[in-house]
Amino acid sequence: MHLRLAGARAAVEAACMRLGGERLEPAQAKAWWTSVRDQSDEFFILDDANLARGAAMWRLSVPAISGALALPGRQLIEWNGALRWCRTEAEAALVRDAASRVGGHATLMRGADKSQGVFAPLSDTLMSVHRGLKQAFDPDRIFNPGRLYAGL
Repeated sequence: MHLRLAGARAAVEAACMRLGGERLEPAQAKAWWTSVRDQSDEFFILDDANLARGAAMWRLSVPAISGALALPGRQLIEWNGALRWCRTEAEAALVRDAASRVGGHATLMRGADKSQGVFAPLSDTLMSVHRGLKQAFDPDRIFNPGRLYAGL
């Protein structure tokens, strides 16, 4: 068992050398990851001044092997690269295009301008499937009408 632990430590050390970053004590690491989970870290805080400037918080779901996304602003990467948070003043189309180019999608989590929609637009085929599911499970349209997409 001791050899297995030594091997795991060596693998962690090798990853730290390759990836870089800042080493934290366990209590600090737990506090930081809790602040990311709860979105209470300063990275996630958008005050009225930021929102008025057009800043927004986007959640991008992309393949974990995706390289860096060329977006202005700040990014936080978690879930082994598959979940990216982007704090940017970029237009919605630019953010969605960056995610789409690598096979992912982007959801607006916080922002003053929601005119481009919170969720990624669906293709005609997917919208048809979505409408069919909505009709099957909510024929009277009582559950969150228009919440995801207008007209549904």
